[in-house]
Amino acid sequence: MNANRTSRIISTIQILVSSLLTVMIITGLVLANQAGPGYAVGLLLGIFPEVALILGSFIPVLILRIKHRSQVAEGYLLPLFLLMLSLQTSRIIPSLMSFSGVAIISMTWIVILQRFFFIGTFTVLLYAAIQNMKNINTSKTGSNVAFSLIAAFVVSYIIPVNSTGIQSPFHDAIFNLLVLMIMLSAVMTYLISFVSDRESYHLKRFLTFLFISLGDFMIIVGDRDLAASAIGTGLFVTGAIMLSVVSPKGY
Repeated sequence: MNANRTSRIISTIQILVSSLLTVMIITGLVLANQAGPGYAVGLLLGIFPEVALILGSFIPVLILRIKHRSQVAEGYLLPLFLLMLSLQTSRIIPSLMSFSGVAIISMTWIVILQRFFFIGTFTVLLYAAIQNMKNINTSKTGSNVAFSLIAAFVVSYIIPVNSTGIQSPFHDAIFNLLVLMIMLSAVMTYLISFVSDRESYHLKRFLTFLFISLGDFMIIVGDRDLAASAIGTGLFVTGAIMLSVVSPKGY
């Protein structure tokens, strides 16, 4: 399967996922409003960073689907990166469904999946960045990504978490440090690509994914910190806009 076809399949999945999440958000807000207008406002304020993640990954993938024609591996890795970004917002499902009295998935699995999507996002971005490095064999990128995502799921699964979704601060800190290292490796690889050939589109990529990555990391890690969530949302939206307006060569 060539990269362009794979890109379109993944972008279609992304559109379906984003649409489903949007329906769930609207449903949750309607149910919260029925319980009282204040509940709806509180719910919206609580999930606003995740709404930004959904929209910030949905709009670029539409543009990629329309404009992107590359046959290289990065052609399907960027839509996969955006898909993993949007799936991180699955952690708001319990909040959205709390007013319906329906439990779609246990808190344990919410935490496991959120970990997987979090670390998987930057694992995919790292492989996408590597495609721009010279003298590197990328013929097995697809299988390497698949194996790496399986490893990411195993890591996410084996970290202890109880039935209420609570994990120890130590395990949480170690996991976040691992994600941070992968994230920094990815964005620095884009920077190295720019330094090696001085092509302006590599600098655009570096800045774009730096803003997206830092913003996403701050949103997920600092979800109980209003300042971190606000700054992270601003950085992420800036990066998403940059990704949306960058030239096709910049993808």
